[in-house]
Amino acid sequence: MAHKTLITGGPVIAPTSVIANGAVLIEDSTILNVGSAASLGKETVDATIDAKGGIIAPGFINLHVHGGGGADAMDSSFDSLNCMSKFEASHGVVGFLPTIMSSPLEQMTGACKAAAEAIDADRLGSRCTQGARILGINVEGPFLNSIRKGAQPEEGIMAPNISVLEKLLDAGGGHIMAMTVAPEIPGAIDIIHALASQGILVSAGHSDAAYADMERGVAAGIRHVTHTYNGMRGLHHREPGVVGAALTIDDLTCELIIDGVHVHPIAASIVVGMKGAAHVVLVTDSMRAAGLPDGDYTLATQHVIVKEGQARLESGELAGSTLAMDVAVGNMVRLVGVPLPDAIAMASSTPARQLGLDDRKGRLQRGMDADITILDANTYRATTTISMGKVIFNA
Repeated sequence: MAHKTLITGGPVIAPTSVIANGAVLIEDSTILNVGSAASLGKETVDATIDAKGGIIAPGFINLHVHGGGGADAMDSSFDSLNCMSKFEASHGVVGFLPTIMSSPLEQMTGACKAAAEAIDADRLGSRCTQGARILGINVEGPFLNSIRKGAQPEEGIMAPNISVLEKLLDAGGGHIMAMTVAPEIPGAIDIIHALASQGILVSAGHSDAAYADMERGVAAGIRHVTHTYNGMRGLHHREPGVVGAALTIDDLTCELIIDGVHVHPIAASIVVGMKGAAHVVLVTDSMRAAGLPDGDYTLATQHVIVKEGQARLESGELAGSTLAMDVAVGNMVRLVGVPLPDAIAMASSTPARQLGLDDRKGRLQRGMDADITILDANTYRATTTISMGKVIFNA
């Protein structure tokens, strides 16, 4: 028998408007209707959820996250992935892509296999993560430019090799949804073609590409830019580089890490002004220290020092972030001056579209998956997270 739940008690961020006193009616795992509380309040339901003045928004999707809550995707274990799942849910995320770092191939394939097994077990119902769903796998590397490696371990960076790619894809069991490639290195175009032909989101990153290299990469299938400004050739008036391409090529959507450290608010506002909310994706790029106190941690095999919330290698290089997605949304509003509906779109509908999931995720609309986040109206922190109609976090 169908189970109906009415969510009411706050403004609803609908696809084209904000419904001031809105409501969302869900039936089992699907949104049945979105409208005013006055109209939907007449429905006969089995349960109600009171937002208590909070903002009722589409659930967030984090497509670039290495870890959080003490766990890391490179741990290659269900328990660590489940820990990440619960951490993400506590910050409004309904679905995420555990992100694999450039590492020796055996470690990368092991991490891909662990994530793929968790996805398969969840879909079969044999062993489910307890928070946000693992939607797929993001592989950051290994075909990167060591000149722009950032915190990617040097020993994990490899020359483009179709055989290596096939091993990674095989380990991912059909669940790899995104991969970062430096398009300028010899052989990268063949990798980009191979990925794009399989419907995998190809992203430019950790790259020293010139603008012309980026044009060739986009022609081959690049559609995304990994943590824009970070780990890439910057904008120069005689050589626009990766950043210039990210800002001006319409086919590209840009990731932003808005933690107050990785990108200056003015630089972020330039991206938003050039691209618009439909072409900006908020990501956390967080590592295992997210949600935990300052101290010593690891990223892959590297020692990371977290001080005042900033994660850095001993060299001083930034090593991911300790950012959470609801904080990123709030920072876009407070630091960058983006309207709240646009900031929410950057964390929901835009990543859903980039991953090919926008037919069912990313918007509060009839027929979509019942993925909903309720945010505190003052802090923008998640108070309730609902995935496929099921409450996976309640503050």
